[in-house]
Formats: sequence, structure tokens, C-alpha cells
Amino acid sequence: MAAISAATAGGAPAAAWAQDPPAAPSVPAAPDLPGADEDVAEDRVGRLEEKIQELQEKLRQSEEQQRTSSASRLSIHGYADLGYFMPNGNRGVGFVQDTGNVQFPNLSGYSWTFLGDILATAVNSRGEAASLGMPPGVSRYDSINSDGAASFIANELNMRVGYALTDRAFLRTSVNFAPRSGRDFALGDTTDVDLAELEYVATQDGNTSFFFGKTMPVFGIEYKERKSDQRFGITPSLIQRYTSGPQLGAKFRSKLLNDWLILAGSITNNSSGTEQFHFQSEIDRNSAKTFNGRVAVSVPVGSLLGYNATDRLEIGGSGQWGTQDWAGDNVSKTVWPWNWFDSTGKIWFLGLDLQYLNANFAIKAQFIRGHAPGTADGTAFQLDLHNSGYVEVNWMILPKVGVLGRFEQRDAFVAQRGNPTGDGLRAYVTKSRRATGGVRVVFNPHMALKVEYLKNIEYGGVNEFLNDIFTSSLVLSY
Repeated sequence: MAAISAATAGGAPAAAWAQDPPAAPSVPAAPDLPGADEDVAEDRVGRLEEKIQELQEKLRQSEEQQRTSSASRLSIHGYADLGYFMPNGNRGVGFVQDTGNVQFPNLSGYSWTFLGDILATAVNSRGEAASLGMPPGVSRYDSINSDGAASFIANELNMRVGYALTDRAFLRTSVNFAPRSGRDFALGDTTDVDLAELEYVATQDGNTSFFFGKTMPVFGIEYKERKSDQRFGITPSLIQRYTSGPQLGAKFRSKLLNDWLILAGSITNNSSGTEQFHFQSEIDRNSAKTFNGRVAVSVPVGSLLGYNATDRLEIGGSGQWGTQDWAGDNVSKTVWPWNWFDSTGKIWFLGLDLQYLNANFAIKAQFIRGHAPGTADGTAFQLDLHNSGYVEVNWMILPKVGVLGRFEQRDAFVAQRGNPTGDGLRAYVTKSRRATGGVRVVFNPHMALKVEYLKNIEYGGVNEFLNDIFTSSLVLSY
């Protein structure tokens, strides 16, 4: 009460001093309750702190969205692949000449006959042979050409740049740089572009896309690990030359039925052969196009059986048909579109593939057959590809250490005819089997060391000769 009386008494003189008109009857001031001002102040401070926290959260979310948006627009990846290889036998060359057609007298109509596989002595993921030799009647660019010597090598420097043009349109590119030996004042270094595509995601769930430009093929499975940082081991299979070359054209890919069904198809200038072999031409020399397709069933066996949700079994079939690269039209190029189907020489491939995949273990297999008639003037090579394929096992036995085993076969006849009767210039008889063993050591996500030994074996009437390879690869990715 003393405090209330003092407050009331103290307020009266100030009220009297402020009066000019007659004073209204005085109303006693509401008494101040103990702690009321403190409660109001604390409430205001609390609301201000909440507002500040809300603004800070909005600012943080805005900065996070800006960072996420900026990071997703542009992506830059790639690697440096450094290696060391050692040929064992035949100076690193994968074939021998059948002089006088002693082993295959039925090919006496050809000027030169060669036995083996020209790319069997691969030393890196590009599939480059340790040496292409010096066969008569031809002049080739031999990119490595170690002449049987062991050598360090900078296999490849790769740069992959991508950009999100919109939420559904993506640009992807890939450029490879290969440092090689020059001679006679010429630089040996090479550059090639193996990807320049636009992907448009057609559906909201992201399971169907269309691609335009220089894209990866749809045949089989090996093209998915064509690069050093994608491949478990080092070297490609003996049939990779038919299935992993980029193609120019239009492609679609779709996953249906909760990812159980996979469909892919394309219309392209060229076959899915690699550029270093005889059956690919990036720019068409004929008006017809090549049709490519694959259908696969992907079963989540881990989820179905309840033991590991990541395990999947995928079984697929692929086909390819079209006018052979390097073969010209046999009708006028003005008769469009009928000359799409009436061009000289059709090439075709059929294949089956299988994958069993989980986080630490994979089994991969592929089978292929094919044919190309070639041309009478030798511009386009003839191909008879009989039963060929591979089985490969990849297993990370420890978190950082894995092993590889692969067995494969290539049974092929490749020939360059010189006249319509079938006699010709060159014939290659390949009846090769190869056993590959390897080890993979992963130091961290950006650094892996791989080693392999390739044991090449001839069969089917081809006398065996020593042409094995030891190779290694240190892949530094970013």
C-alpha cells in the first residue's frame, strides 16, 4: 500500500501543471501490478527472437536453394588414367601372318591372310593394342606401337561436362585426350569426342527420356562401363568393338512396370562399332540409317526373396540392322525416303546379355552374332561373326580390394574383297579365347589402382602363339 500511495501522490502535481481547460473529474489511475512491465517486455523480446529465427531460417533455406540450383546446373567430371604395361610374346602384336596359306589353304584367293586378333593385346580401357605390327599391304596409325617393350603410358585424360538447360533438358559432353608419341615433327597426341547429346526427360517420374546427338548405343551392356572410372577392371572384352561405339542420331530409353521392363531404341547414322575397327563411320556415306533396339527384364531378386534389397537380375536381348557403314547407295540419293531401305549391304547383329548385380558382387555375360557383306571394291569389309561373347565376375572381397575374372571368345572372319567373285586383298581369321584375371584396389572414391593379366589362346585350326599382356592402370577421377 505504501508503494501505491507514493505512486499516486507523485502523479498529482504533474497532472495539475498540464491542465489549461477546467479539469475533468479525476479518475484514479489503475494501479501497477508487480512485474507487469517485465512480462510485457519479455513477451516482446520473445516475439522478436522468434521473428529473427524465422528470418534466419528463410535466409538459410534461400542460400541452400541457391547453392543447390547453382551446383545442379553445371557438372564437371573426368579422370586421368596412367598406366604401365608389359607385352609377353610376339612383340605385343595379336596376330601372325599365314604365309602361303599353310593353315587355311581355302583362303588362297586372298593376297594376305592373318590369324589371331588384332586387338587382343589391349593395354587400356580404350582397347588400344600394345602394337599393331607391320603387316604388308596396309598403312595404319599405330597409337602405342611399343614394339614389344614394356612402357609407362598416360592412357587417357577425360573431361565430361554437363549442363541442365531446363528442369528436363540436359546437355552432356565427353572429350578424351590421349598423349602419344609424335615423329618427324608431327604431334602424336589425339583428341576425340565420344559424347555430345541432349537428353529430354519426357515423364514426371524420370523413367522415359529421349536423346539427340552423339549418344551411347543401346546394344548389350558393356557400353555402360566404357570409361576407365566406370569399368571395374582395365581392358574391354573381345566383342566390345561391336557394341560400345557412340552413335549419331536419335534414341529413347524407358523403364516401365516399376523398373521391371526396360526398353531402348535408336535410329542412327552408324553401327555401334568402335572407331578403331572396320565397321563404323560417324558421317554416313549412304542415305539409309541403322535401327537399334534392346528389351530387358530387370528383377529385384533381393527384395522378392527378402535378403538384400539392392540385388537385381537383368536379362536382355539386343538387335541392330541397317546399311553397312562405308557402303554407298545403289539408288539415287534424290529418291527419298525409299533409299533408306534400298542401299548396298546390310549389317546386322543379335545379342543376349545377363547381369546379376549387388553392392559388392556382379556377374556379367554377353553373347553376340553378326554379319556384314562388305563391298566388291573393298571399301567396306566383310564380317562373319560366329558365336562370340564373355562371362565376367567382379567381387569386392574387402571394402577396398576386389578381384576380376573373365573368360571370352571371339570367332570371326573379316575380309576385304577385291572383286565380285570373292577373291580379295586381306583376310583375318580369328578363333581366339582369352582368360583375364585382375585385382582392384580402391584408396578413396577418387583414386583406384588396377592390374590385369591377359592370357590369349588360339583354337580351331589356328596354331597357338604367345601374345599375352600384363597391364596396370591408376585412375585419378574428379
